[in-house]
Amino acid sequence: MSKKSTSTAKSGGKLAASLGVVTLLSQFVTPEMLDKTATWLKEKNFSEKFIELVAKIHLPESKNSLENIGYQCDAVEEIILTKSAELADDAPINEWRSELGKIRRGVELIAKSPRTDRKKAKALEQRAKKLFNSVFTAAVN
Repeated sequence: MSKKSTSTAKSGGKLAASLGVVTLLSQFVTPEMLDKTATWLKEKNFSEKFIELVAKIHLPESKNSLENIGYQCDAVEEIILTKSAELADDAPINEWRSELGKIRRGVELIAKSPRTDRKKAKALEQRAKKLFNSVFTAAVN
């Protein structure tokens, strides 16, 4: 790996980590932060659809956790569709797709349930967040 690509990988990793922190602190996201993130994502050649989904994920108005999980799943799917050729050869795309399917089925089950099981919803939310962060980090690095 050249010095330049090593430097780029390190800076991409740092930015991916920063965005992961933003995910954790989504209730504090400002429009300026979203603008900077969108600009950076455009520079990294992410699709407009992905950029819109990232904004929806991080908007403070997105309080419905099942809806937010859906946005995260859509974003993961968008990365797989648009960035799979650029991912490392050993990227676990099949595992990501499998986990994506499981999360979507979980959302359906919880949504159909007469009473929302908060523990199951929270666990599903954490799985979706972990999947999103994993796929996003792989796409950036």
